[in-house]
Amino acid sequence: MIVINTEKLITKLRNIVAAGTSLALTDVFSPDLPQDGEDICCMSLLGGTSEDKLNNTNMYNIQTLRVLIRGTENDTTTRALVDEVRASLHLLSQESYTGGNIISCMTSGLPTYVGKDANQRILYNMNFRLQVE
Repeated sequence: MIVINTEKLITKLRNIVAAGTSLALTDVFSPDLPQDGEDICCMSLLGGTSEDKLNNTNMYNIQTLRVLIRGTENDTTTRALVDEVRASLHLLSQESYTGGNIISCMTSGLPTYVGKDANQRILYNMNFRLQVE
């Protein structure tokens, strides 16, 4: 049985997004978005599946990662931020973190427009499929 250190996994993913985008690490939250702030994102792990065998030797888990991005009232700049976040995670592979390894990370489709919050800031959602050992 594989035990995933979710704290270390989320910390690694937050650092990857902060390094690969215009976001500072303090702009990447987990698991929820704070009430204040623009051009920020949050990520959380959703349900996963039981372990499988990779090459009949290594065990891994499949996890779903949800990333929610809140931009500004301007869809063009918000969409640019969404594309940055997507590019930083999509096709990520062989990234080690304390206690484990991200074998692969792939988006499960295009970003989804969620709507606007009470302050008219635009929200997008993306889901990624992680293979973690």
